[in-house]
Amino acid sequence: MHEYNLTPHSLYAAVSVGLETTTIISVLSKLSKTKLPHEIIDFIHGSTANYGKVKLVLKKNQYFVESPFPEVLKTLLNDDVISKARKAPEDCLAVSRTAGEIASGHDLLDEMQLAAATEEKETHSFEIDSAQVENVKQRCLPNALNFPMLEEYDFRNDTVNPDLDMELKPQARPRPYQEKSLSKMFGNGRARSGIIVLPCGAGKSLVGVSAACRIKKSCLCLATNAVSVDQWAFQFKLWSTIRDEHISRFTSDNKEKFRGMAGVVVTTYNMVAFGGKRSEDSEKIIEEIRNREWGLLLMDEVHVVPAHMFRKVISITKSHCKLGLTATLVREDERITDLNFLIGPKLYEANWLDLVKGGFIANVQCAEVWCPMTKEFFAEYLKKENSKKKQVLYVMNPNKFRACEFLIRFHEQQRGDKIIVFADNLFALTAYAMKLRKPMIYGATSHAERTRILYQFKNSPEVNTVFLSKVGDNSIDIPEANVIIQISSHAGSRRQEAQRLGRILRAKGKHQDRMAGGKEEYNAFFYSLVSTDTQEMYYSTKRQQFLIDQGYSFKGDH
Repeated sequence: MHEYNLTPHSLYAAVSVGLETTTIISVLSKLSKTKLPHEIIDFIHGSTANYGKVKLVLKKNQYFVESPFPEVLKTLLNDDVISKARKAPEDCLAVSRTAGEIASGHDLLDEMQLAAATEEKETHSFEIDSAQVENVKQRCLPNALNFPMLEEYDFRNDTVNPDLDMELKPQARPRPYQEKSLSKMFGNGRARSGIIVLPCGAGKSLVGVSAACRIKKSCLCLATNAVSVDQWAFQFKLWSTIRDEHISRFTSDNKEKFRGMAGVVVTTYNMVAFGGKRSEDSEKIIEEIRNREWGLLLMDEVHVVPAHMFRKVISITKSHCKLGLTATLVREDERITDLNFLIGPKLYEANWLDLVKGGFIANVQCAEVWCPMTKEFFAEYLKKENSKKKQVLYVMNPNKFRACEFLIRFHEQQRGDKIIVFADNLFALTAYAMKLRKPMIYGATSHAERTRILYQFKNSPEVNTVFLSKVGDNSIDIPEANVIIQISSHAGSRRQEAQRLGRILRAKGKHQDRMAGGKEEYNAFFYSLVSTDTQEMYYSTKRQQFLIDQGYSFKGDH
């Protein structure tokens, strides 16, 4: 049995992608065995009635709250947070007039009808402080004032910001689910702000590049680290016709500037959010990023944004449209709902198992390998009260090391696989990697060294296993890997478990498909090594919950 929870946010997301209130109620009535209670119908009406009545608009680097309904704006201004955010708080609202849209498919019989169809519409607005945009959007959400703000970008009629000459290359053919996700973002000639959720390896990069190509305005692309900045810059050049001089990278090692009036800047959240002293070159680039009106703010691994430092990026930069991309819309601190006002509603989420059946992502066998604690290690574990010392003991469990060594040898020698071994504990990461004579990447590894190790892992038959700390959880593209062995992790983080599985989800080549064994034809393997009778077992069960919700099952190897 599946249970679905209707919330104001889920209904807001539904109407934002084009579902009408009557359609939602009609479908629920058809699916329900009993008559829908009036309370539910009233709840749906209440949660969806005000959608689209208020817009947040960026004009000449200033933010305005707009509505054709002056009484709605007056209701908003009665709220303390919004009234304090208003600039120049005079009594009257600004009024602008725009020609009404003529619906297609209708004959205009006479001049009177033409005049009626093109009658000017009045739009009322007031300006707000750009530093208060986040607070204003939060107050307008369904669980507060219930006037969720519409953020749509009429990019085709934007004559103020220069166009960027960029198209998708002919060989860039989005898959059906990628097209569907883009159709939820683009409608009626406008681009909606929101979030697209696709599993790792399902082509989030192509979706992001496609969105930038449709909008054809300056794009600011944010990633989590310098390696993924290089990968995003490569993806833009791979899938689009953008010229080299129109794309630039801004990291601690690269301070590039694009030429021309419009372009793409790829950088990290940290580079934009950093509040300390910068070099002269960095300060110039940051000033340009702050002062430019971006057509698209493209945010990779968007689940990191609710963290205090990363959300500064949204207040620092000014963009007409925000697109967030992620594989795992979960956080352990319950702040994932903040994305509803920081970026926008969830526009599309792909079903992982449907993509497996379609051959778009790998068919992964998940296994939990139980490693009994040795007598000596378990005796020490029971004595220790310090949780960090306990963790070192269950991670360094000799039986876990033997299991890891066996799995590496089996997959390297018997199957010719490419293996990633994950360890959050740096002591264990170093000890395992040195003992097994394998390369490792962690926080202190230089960018050049990371790039060299990853290049060898991808291209050399001599390097088939690499050890990674949690720096490998996000954004590092290692399509060749098809085996994960996890020896230590970050407590009960569901997101981390899914991110790590995502490192091997990219569809595999024919060689690995031929090597797939068993009736289910698995072509990728995810092993979580767990020391029995320790705290690690509790964490392991919690971590698996997100993947189980996606339809995966964990085979137990005891």
